Amino acid sequence: MRKLFVLFVVLGLAMTGCSSKTSETTKTEEGKVVVEFWHSLDGDNGQTLDGIIKHFNEQSDSVEVKASFQDNVQQQMRTVGKTNSAPVVFMGQGRETAYYSQSDYVTSIEALMEEDSEFDISSLNEAVVENHSIDGKLNSMPFNVSVQLMFYNADLFEQAGLDPNDPPQTFGEIQADAETLTTGENMKGFSIPLDSSFITNFFAVQDELMYNNDNGRSGEAPTETYLNSPVGKEIYNWISDMNEAGTFGNYGRTWSNTQLAFSSGELAMYLDSSAVTGIWLDTLDFKLKAAPFPIPDDVEWVGENQGGSELWLSNQATEEEQEAGWEFIKFMVSPEVQSEWAASTGYVPVTPESAEISPLKEAYNENEQLKVGYDVLQETEPSDATAGPSIEQLEVTEQIAQSLENLVQGDKVENVLNDVEEKINDLLQE
Repeated sequence: MRKLFVLFVVLGLAMTGCSSKTSETTKTEEGKVVVEFWHSLDGDNGQTLDGIIKHFNEQSDSVEVKASFQDNVQQQMRTVGKTNSAPVVFMGQGRETAYYSQSDYVTSIEALMEEDSEFDISSLNEAVVENHSIDGKLNSMPFNVSVQLMFYNADLFEQAGLDPNDPPQTFGEIQADAETLTTGENMKGFSIPLDSSFITNFFAVQDELMYNNDNGRSGEAPTETYLNSPVGKEIYNWISDMNEAGTFGNYGRTWSNTQLAFSSGELAMYLDSSAVTGIWLDTLDFKLKAAPFPIPDDVEWVGENQGGSELWLSNQATEEEQEAGWEFIKFMVSPEVQSEWAASTGYVPVTPESAEISPLKEAYNENEQLKVGYDVLQETEPSDATAGPSIEQLEVTEQIAQSLENLVQGDKVENVLNDVEEKINDLLQE
């Protein structure tokens, strides 16, 4: 990864080098600066977001945010990022941090924070800042954060004679309980979607790097993966052993397939994003429990990396539009907004103070499952490992997913890891 540059911005004055837009600032009839905002949230989360934006517009005398849903923001930005058609603010996924940071059409958020005496970066969760930083720089604002948890059916635990208040937390414990909970071909004890993010997190919770160059966070892109290491071998062997024993449910790469098996009572334990917690509490007809991400036996849990999304500021906007965009971004991570967002969606707030105020405080008191993700994030020790890898090549994640498919289809662990290591290293060294 080449060294990232930071465009220094002085609020209220000319933003030197930030804008290449030659058109006039767009304003409403009332004179409010228009901030076009692209996001990728639909359904209930999209409605919650619309309500937050409506509130921002009502309380602001100088800025009007006009939001629009985009099915694939990154694809859109690859097309219009360097043009006057780019939005002022846009939402990017956490896995896209490296790509946007290396693009030449964003303004560094950290530069604005340093020049804004009203904003204190220490108000954000330290692990969140570490996770979303590249080469020590926070180029975007984390907003929509989630962690991975183990969800389990407490009713099935009780029926099997297991204590639902003492869930398994290590590889060995899960393996043993999965045997007890598996009662036939249509009742599996444990599963994960065949997705690279879970493998990444198995490294993170042990404070182990998955790639060289500090997971790509030292300013240089990774050139080598550590997937085929003792750490990786233990993870793949664990999954392989359960698969061979018939206790692991293979539902493919599509997360919804695993979720369907769980919700229908055919799967006792599985790993998923904390973002589904609220949905499960509203829809499941059995008692839901949640626990932190599991670790190998005799290993200390140190924390997790995060999913979710970030808010980016386009340098194609005029200086006045960028100032307005920054005001909107600050609003989105205020304790009040983060409290409302987390309580309504199940995501984890990036601003710890939000858990101490309504409505999130009451939500956590009423549903202990909702608070598990928050506690995980608060207890995570910031490091390059728990921040997770920063790589641009989407083909790498595809290769890891394919390796998991090969594994559960019966390929030997040694062959699977040798093959995926070679393919990933070839991609990283292109």
